[in-house]
Amino acid sequence: MPLPIKLSQKDTRGKESTTLFFVRVTWAVMVCKFLVAGVVIPDLATFPEINIQDFGIAVAGVLMIWLGREYTEKVKRAPSNVE
Repeated sequence: MPLPIKLSQKDTRGKESTTLFFVRVTWAVMVCKFLVAGVVIPDLATFPEINIQDFGIAVAGVLMIWLGREYTEKVKRAPSNVE
């Protein structure tokens, strides 16, 4: 039975965007990682700590991928004023 997850979601311009799906998944994973950082479950697991600077750098990296895609799409579609 196929999963009901669509890898292509619509971006702000209404176009299909596979990149947006991966950005959302990565964002969710990073937030979960930050929330459980430093948690110790006795005899089971210890999650390593993460500081806000490392979290911010990781979030900025993921958002730059998405924003870079949006920027290049707008530059490609911009009309040229050269005659």
